[in-house]
Amino acid sequence: MRTREIPYERWSYFFDDFTRLHQGEHVNVETMDDEASNLEARLHDLPLVGIVGAAVRAGSGHWIEVIAGDSPDAETKHCVARPSRVVVAEEHGQAVALQIESADGLVTMLRFEPPREAMPQGFTLE
Repeated sequence: MRTREIPYERWSYFFDDFTRLHQGEHVNVETMDDEASNLEARLHDLPLVGIVGAAVRAGSGHWIEVIAGDSPDAETKHCVARPSRVVVAEEHGQAVALQIESADGLVTMLRFEPPREAMPQGFTLE
């Protein structure tokens, strides 16, 4: 498995392509602090609707939003404020996880179901 960082100027294109390729696949979204001591589940086993990001929203700065759910009425969103880094983990050329780091040290991890146990070393903050 390999990882690669997505340059900031490519985020919008990357999220469009990522959404198109993975829409409907079941995902888990978790967050952890910069010491990886507090892991918190945000979305669990929901079909991916899309990822929107690298835009300025009502003066609140940059953000990335992960949207998942079975129907428009049951959509759940997780917003990452002030994202600073996006890294994708790939296996055989296919994305298996996405890590979004924010300026305040919070890390958001999006993984496809079933959960991948063997993440590359160093992919999450230690």
